[in-house]
Amino acid sequence: MGEMAQKISNLNEKELMEQLQIAFAEEWLAYYQYWLGAQVAVGPLRDSIEEEFMEHAGQELKHAKWLSDRIIQLGGTPILDPKDWESTAQCRYAAPEKPYVMNLLEQNLVAERCAIARYQKICDMTFGKDYETFRISEKILKEELEHEQEVGDFMDDIREGVKYGDKKQD
Repeated sequence: MGEMAQKISNLNEKELMEQLQIAFAEEWLAYYQYWLGAQVAVGPLRDSIEEEFMEHAGQELKHAKWLSDRIIQLGGTPILDPKDWESTAQCRYAAPEKPYVMNLLEQNLVAERCAIARYQKICDMTFGKDYETFRISEKILKEELEHEQEVGDFMDDIREGVKYGDKKQD
């Protein structure tokens, strides 16, 4: 951590770095989960969901970049070996073994809620103590909350389509 950052911060630097490394690993796994889900998705609204997943994948990759930059600024080194991402992450990667869109949406909803909890924790740790890490985490948290809403909206749309489809068959 830079000299001035150390003077104005009363953070547990080791705990903060651990949380940033966990978040970094989780962002890479989230990127891959969204990207791969977009490739294999089948079912209703597939084209729209594929587009949304690719947008989310791009945002998760951007989050990994922001976290990498911050880890380096604080004197750390981001996780160098991708095989270490899964063992470091606490939000789990869910392989799209059942590529029906509702399954993929449910997997991503779980992942988004885990990410929201991670960034809320980092925001709570850094509020009033490390403005730059707080600012980055707050920005990511906002996007993760948007992702949760968008995934949930797709799930609702599919459920409503099924409900209305069932009524038409009566």
